[in-house]
Parts: sequence; structure tokens; C-alpha cells
Amino acid sequence: MLCWNCEQLFSAWERKFAEECFVPINSGRVHRISYGPWMLKFATSVSWRVLRVLAATGALSRFPDGILAKVDDALQNWARFLLGSQSNPGSHEQHLLLADVVENTSIDNTPPNISRYLSRAIELDVAHAQDSAFSYAKMGRFVLFGFVAMECPRRWKGTRLQVHQGRFGHNDIELPSNVVDYICAHARLAAEKSSQISERQQTKIRQTYERDLERAAQSETFRAMHRDVLMFGIDAFRATQTNILDKSTADKE
Repeated sequence: MLCWNCEQLFSAWERKFAEECFVPINSGRVHRISYGPWMLKFATSVSWRVLRVLAATGALSRFPDGILAKVDDALQNWARFLLGSQSNPGSHEQHLLLADVVENTSIDNTPPNISRYLSRAIELDVAHAQDSAFSYAKMGRFVLFGFVAMECPRRWKGTRLQVHQGRFGHNDIELPSNVVDYICAHARLAAEKSSQISERQQTKIRQTYERDLERAAQSETFRAMHRDVLMFGIDAFRATQTNILDKSTADKE
């Protein structure tokens, strides 16, 4: 998908993101990040790849014609920005959410695996509704939205990446309610997929943790699971291990 020169271009931004964002945040050393021009370049390169791959593999074939036209426009716009022929992505903005475990929530029917999804999941997608669409790259705690078409961009507050410099990781953010619903729906889908893992594979996962319990107790996975259990009790387990729990109950009966 990329020539050698573009691979080198992208890798420089990826290295900066890894060194100045991904590692410090996930190690718990920092909670807010200041960034330079490389940040928007990195984010745009990720959104471009997500959109390019899903468009090329036919995943967007059922999208409305109007949205598909915006997809082409976003790809061309992002490519020009990445190659330096324009100074910014224009209306195809990049928005970054720094997620973490959930302390409390007022959202009805919050998925009981929400902390595990927000802090650990890896996923890519393109979503659309009516006249809006965005690319979605879930990279652990970093959730990136690339605007393909957005009717009300002002409903997003505290997440937009700036061209030259900025900061992210603050608490004063707002997302449209339908985007929150989208994230919750994907958390439920992740739980459903996890619940379908075979008993044999679940045993292997458990044994991996048991080989070094002290390390497991200090892991981000355990921290997220602990938070889900505090909020949802046994439902935190049922959400991702339905098949195994059901089998265990049946065996006892």
C-alpha cells in the first residue's frame, strides 16, 4: 500500500508517538501529553490507512453514494497533507480521545466490560450515519476519529488535534451521544467475541496469568477487570465468559 519513501515518512511519526505518547501513558508516568506538528501527521496517517484498507477490501461498498464521495475526498485530502502539499486536513479533522478505566457512569445499559474495552481493545472501523462518517482506530487507550464527513463538528470538544502544537489528556471533553452509543456497541461486540473463545483457549489464558501472578496483578488488564467487577459484579465475568460460566453451571446441576 505504501512505497519505501512513504514508509520512512510514516515511521518517523510512529516513532515519535511511541516514545512521547504510547509508552509514557501506558507506563503511568504521565497523564497529559504536549505534542508538536508530528502528532497530527501521525494521526492522519493512521486514519488514512484505516480508510484506505477498508475501502480497498470492499467493507464500505454498502455506504451511501454521498458518503463514498466524501471517503474519496478525505483520502485525497489526507494524502496531500501527509505529503506536504497542503498545510492542514481542512474539514477532515483528527480527534483523539485518551481513554481509561471507568470510575462511574450515568449512561444507561453501560456494557459490563467497558473498562476492559476502553483501556485494552485494538480495533479499526469506519462508521456512518445519515450525512456523517468517521474512521475509527482504537489503539488501546488511544481512540482516534478521522472525520470523513461531519455535520456538527462543534459537538466534539477537547478532542481535536491541532496543526502545530497542543495538549491532550485533560478531563474537559465532550462527545456526541451517538458516538458514545457507538463505543458502547463495540464494547458489547468485543464481549460477545470474547465469550465465544473456547474453554481450551480460556484455560491457556488463565495458565499464562497463573505462571506469574504478581506480574498479572500489576497489569493493565487486571486493573481494568477489577474496575469492571467493582461496577458490575458477576456480570463483568458473564459478559466475556458466558459459554464457560454456563457450562460450569450445567456441570454442577
